[in-house]
Amino acid sequence: MHSVLPAWRQILLFQSPRQLASYGAGTLAAAATGLCLFIGLPRLMGYGAIPPDVLAGTLALAIAISLRVPYEVQPVQWRVSSAYPGLFADRAAVLLASIDYLPAERADGRILYRLAPAPSLPWLRWRECRVEVRVHGADVTIIGARIAVRHLHRALKNA
Repeated sequence: MHSVLPAWRQILLFQSPRQLASYGAGTLAAAATGLCLFIGLPRLMGYGAIPPDVLAGTLALAIAISLRVPYEVQPVQWRVSSAYPGLFADRAAVLLASIDYLPAERADGRILYRLAPAPSLPWLRWRECRVEVRVHGADVTIIGARIAVRHLHRALKNA
């Protein structure tokens, strides 16, 4: 598996303005909720305020950990040569369906899968989450979000 993006582009974790906006909104909401709990809950229970350095450290750590999400949807490519590429692609389709990826487009030896959105959160659909499976001769190429391709790689490497 290797990254599809050039090295300089991998530093920019966010692949689109929509991805940045939805990530920012989610992180801001989680940070606001966390700060309310950190500041309000101790006072309700009769304790003193939490020191600002503890709050700042906790917030910085939470933001750093949450950056894992955009890293996991960066596109990677995995190419496999198989004696039975059609069977391999069918097995990949079953595994993708098990993690809620549905076929969206079909063309000559190429199937594009998109993550099935939650009905209440359609704005969280990032096009970067798609996975493409191409069959060309004996080669099967899978291009898509790092987390989905890694799941396929682990499940299919011994198949």
